[in-house]
Amino acid sequence: MIVTETRRCKAVVLDRDPGSRYAARRMGLGRELRAAVGCLTALGPPADAPRDVLAGGLAFYPVVGLAVGGVAAAVASAVGLVSVRAAGPAGVLALAAVSGGRGSRALAATTALLGRGSPAARLAALRGSTAPVGLVLAAAVLALRAVAAAVLPAPARTTGLLLAPMLGAWAIVVQCYGGTPAHARGVAAALVGRARFREFGWASVVALGVTLATGEAIGLVVVLAASLTTVGVRVFAHRRIGGLTGRLLWATRELVETAVLGILALVAGILGTRLS
Repeated sequence: MIVTETRRCKAVVLDRDPGSRYAARRMGLGRELRAAVGCLTALGPPADAPRDVLAGGLAFYPVVGLAVGGVAAAVASAVGLVSVRAAGPAGVLALAAVSGGRGSRALAATTALLGRGSPAARLAALRGSTAPVGLVLAAAVLALRAVAAAVLPAPARTTGLLLAPMLGAWAIVVQCYGGTPAHARGVAAALVGRARFREFGWASVVALGVTLATGEAIGLVVVLAASLTTVGVRVFAHRRIGGLTGRLLWATRELVETAVLGILALVAGILGTRLS
């Protein structure tokens, strides 16, 4: 009897050990980071990741997006040594390749929401096969991003390729904060409406802090463009089908990346005209 009580006391002491709690917390953060990397890239989320880990990974989305942007910026710099004009488009294609083209496919599918009929019919069309007009729209948006990156001077191009995927990833977190996952399936069902203030707060501090610190006054314009694009997609989705799906999350990311690069290209063009 005394031996049993002694073992129980030891177990309680071990459970209360700060080192063991820290190790468990660190392991949990590692799983959330891996989930964020998988969700934002072509790797895909871990098959055995529970919903709380997938939702917790939202806090790391801007960090992962910034890392993806670093890869794209490195590719653009390498290509720029051979052809300056091809550097920007190469960076944009690198962004698409890292994500497995999911953003373009999702944006192409969202054109189904423009059709007539009931919200249920539009939702079914969104989940169905993509119409040719959707593919044309997605290709046009990809081309627009490539052109925007091509006209940016080298320093601004690097900034744009870093900020665009970071803010695109942050936009997904914003979409998942609030609302209900009524129409979401798969991984999206673990994300939509399940972001807590922890995920939203950390993601916003990183994304907005980096943007404002990098771009100062221009950064504020970029943040405004990303925010308006995100809110616009959310309002549109709720009016058309009454909620968000996984494809709409990826379409938001695609549109925000386009808005960020487009705004930077526009500002660079205006400043270049004034200086010339």
